[in-house]
Amino acid sequence: MNKVIRNVLIIVAVMLLGAMFANYYKKQNTKKHSPQDTLEFINQNLKISMVYCRPYKKGRLVFGPASEGALQPFGKYWRLGANEATTIETNKTLAFGKRILPAGKYSIYAIPGKESWLFGINEVYDRWGLTEPDYSKDVFKIEVPIIYTKNSVEQFTISIERDKIVVWWDTSKAEIPFEVIN
Repeated sequence: MNKVIRNVLIIVAVMLLGAMFANYYKKQNTKKHSPQDTLEFINQNLKISMVYCRPYKKGRLVFGPASEGALQPFGKYWRLGANEATTIETNKTLAFGKRILPAGKYSIYAIPGKESWLFGINEVYDRWGLTEPDYSKDVFKIEVPIIYTKNSVEQFTISIERDKIVVWWDTSKAEIPFEVIN
C-alpha cells in the first residue's frame, strides 16, 4: 500500500475515533446536570415505561415568552426534558381521547403555551439534542389545558397515574388522560 494512502487512512481513523469519543463524552457529561430517569407504570396487564432526562429550574424562568428569557419559550418545540428525546413505550393500545396509540415505543414532545400545551407522539424515538422530529411521522397530537400550581417543582418530573400522564415543572402542570383499549 502506498505510504500516502496509509497515512491518510490512519489520520481518518484517528479523527473518527476522536469524534466518537467527543460525542460519548458530551452525552455523558450533560446527564450530570439533567440526570436520566426511567419511569415504569404497571397496572394489571398494562405496562408503560418512559425514559427522560430531568433538568432543574435553578432559579430560571422555565416557561414564558422568549422576550423574557424563558428557558422554554411558549410556542417552541420542547423534547420534554433534556438530552435525548423523551420516550414512551406501552405494551397495550392506548386511547388519548379519540386518538389511538398502538402498543410500541415512541418519542413524546411538547409545545408549551400559556393556556395549553400541545403534545405530540412520534414514531421516531432515537433522537439526541434539540433536533425537532419529522412531524410527518407523528402518530397524533393532543392539546391539554395547563394547570398553574402554588407549589413549584424544582426538577422536571413526569409521573403516570391510573389513567393519566402528569408532566410538572416549576408551577406548570399538564395532565394527559388516557384509557387502555386492549
